[in-house]
Amino acid sequence: MPNIDLHMHSIFSDGTYTPAELVAYAKQKGLSALSLTDHDTIDGLDEARQHAISAGIRFLNGIEINSFFILNSKRVNIHVLGYGFDPEALQPYTEQLKKLRYEHNDAIRKALQKLGIEITDSDLGLQSTPNTITRLNFAKALVQKGYAETVKEALTKYLHRGGSAFVEYNTHPFSTVAKMIHDAGGIVSLAHPAEYKLENTDTEHMINSMIQEGLDAVECIHPSQDSKYARMLMDIAVKKNLFQTGGSDFHGPNESGIDLGFGGDNMVIPESFLSTLLNRSRHVDF
Repeated sequence: MPNIDLHMHSIFSDGTYTPAELVAYAKQKGLSALSLTDHDTIDGLDEARQHAISAGIRFLNGIEINSFFILNSKRVNIHVLGYGFDPEALQPYTEQLKKLRYEHNDAIRKALQKLGIEITDSDLGLQSTPNTITRLNFAKALVQKGYAETVKEALTKYLHRGGSAFVEYNTHPFSTVAKMIHDAGGIVSLAHPAEYKLENTDTEHMINSMIQEGLDAVECIHPSQDSKYARMLMDIAVKKNLFQTGGSDFHGPNESGIDLGFGGDNMVIPESFLSTLLNRSRHVDF
């Protein structure tokens, strides 16, 4: 049975493939449906949609937005996936997100400059593409310039919390992000819960609390989540009547074995995940 992928990135954020190339690769992999979920931008959706229709692949509008949630009086930085929204309705909000992203990236540049590290637009891959720059772009640039051997090392040493150039992102709280996606007719999913390094009980508690603020779904299958963790999330989703989503979080080739259509333990993302979303979304192309 064909599988799908509801989480991937193009050159319009921090991926290395164009939307058209992503669709072509999805066709090669035999995927029956996909969603492009670039960070804080919907600029690549039109290209992806047009190529998906031509390739006979179902396409669901998507986006990934940085956010946070207060759990047990502590801030948890999270990512929120939006699906099936009206792009025209969401666009004014994405313009706000781009401004926040620009301010954050400028602060990272200044933090690196204080360490004697200069990062140019060219280093970040801004030669010709109107992409949304993320920490991953900075990490890749730091590797290319010899300040770290791997992207993971660059993120840990410089860019993530505890790193010498870490800058807190001025994100909107989950309730705001959820409202913006809902107002545009979309579905709200919590991205890759395993990446927040919470105890399982805290993860479930956070999901329960987020439902009160607009959570519709949970990303149950993701490369950061093994099959045991995925089953735990699926059980929570069923118990709480939430949709289940899944994706590879594919950014391009040479990504530690990450490939379109697969999560952790080589789990595939089943078409049934999409069929339930279709009952809620009007913005799907066939």
